[in-house]
Amino acid sequence: MAERTAVALQKQLERELQHKLWFSNHMSGSLQQRQSLRRILELRTKLALMLGKHITR
Repeated sequence: MAERTAVALQKQLERELQHKLWFSNHMSGSLQQRQSLRRILELRTKLALMLGKHITR
């Protein structure tokens, strides 16, 4: 599988951030919410390593 580009990672991060808001309103404390938060952390880490800078969004 090919390495994902920074643009693709950024788009996925934006989708996960929208999911985070939805989960906080509808499924607070659920397993899905925790998994989403972990994916956000992983995406931010990958982007930071790829771009060599801190990701604030």
